[in-house]
Amino acid sequence: MAKLVATITVVVLAVVGQHICRFLLALNPFHHTYNHSPGPCQHVPGITTGSEDLALTSSGLVFISSGPDDKRGKLFTIDLNSPVIKSSQVSIEPQSFRDNFVAFGISVYEYPNNEIQLFVVNFKSFEIETFRYDSSTNTAHHIKTIKHSLITSPNDIVATGPESFYVTNMSFFSNLVLVAFSLLTFLPVSSVTYYENGEARTVADGIKFGNGINMSPDGQVVYVASPFEGRIKVYHRQSDNSLEFKNDVTVYSGVDNVNVDPTSGSLWIGAQPSLWQAMVLKSPGPQVFEVKHAESSNPVVTSIYANDGDELGGSSAAVYHKGHLLVGTVSSKLLHCNVNIPV
Repeated sequence: MAKLVATITVVVLAVVGQHICRFLLALNPFHHTYNHSPGPCQHVPGITTGSEDLALTSSGLVFISSGPDDKRGKLFTIDLNSPVIKSSQVSIEPQSFRDNFVAFGISVYEYPNNEIQLFVVNFKSFEIETFRYDSSTNTAHHIKTIKHSLITSPNDIVATGPESFYVTNMSFFSNLVLVAFSLLTFLPVSSVTYYENGEARTVADGIKFGNGINMSPDGQVVYVASPFEGRIKVYHRQSDNSLEFKNDVTVYSGVDNVNVDPTSGSLWIGAQPSLWQAMVLKSPGPQVFEVKHAESSNPVVTSIYANDGDELGGSSAAVYHKGHLLVGTVSSKLLHCNVNIPV
């Protein structure tokens, strides 16, 4: 009996030890950053409490979700065609809606007549908020709140139509404490849900921390960021909107949100090269990647920007448009860089 107990104890300790080692390796605590940028960079005035996610329209207008440190949700816009890069805060109507709104993942749906509808993850309630955007007044008019039992702990979203989208769930729990605990187990508890006209279904699962999500310009490929794996997971979108896994693109960094260049199809990814530093440091080092040919057998991964944290506190998202790069953060500033290198 004593030998059996000893054997079980050794096995349990070995399994726990292996899990701890894998978890620590995923956090990459010993990462050293070599600073580089594609050109001169400067902070965008007016954004100080985060620029967690960025959504680029076909015209070069960028929508920015600011939070979650701000108790009242904020949205901003930046026109990357303007000779002066500056932010403008979006008015949210009704104003009282902001009291229960913390903006996180964001996506835009563009109608054929150029009207814009916003889809925003509300990190306070773990629900999806939709808005009609009025460009003449820079106002987002709240349309409705979307909730469903399969939208449990949404992180990011990509719109596929005025009443449909894909959304990543960090975990099958809806309580933030339980979500955090389940992620720390390093188990594949994340999933992707497809929602359309009140109906939802799980279209991908078995993901270790499903984070950012986006779609190719032709709508045929869906990309999901998995920071604990340091990978972008590539799925082929089927005719019934289910997802078929195609391949992984290994980035060796804590990938966060994914944006897609509407012209080239390249991925632009905000990342935390050391998730350990992101957890323990006030200003962890950020990194931005461009990924070309992500769905091919030979994707090209290029580090476009990296800093040791002196210039920017981490990176959660990045967008590129005609020589301009925006780098967002979870709870800090927003950086703009002129891109003077071939991309």
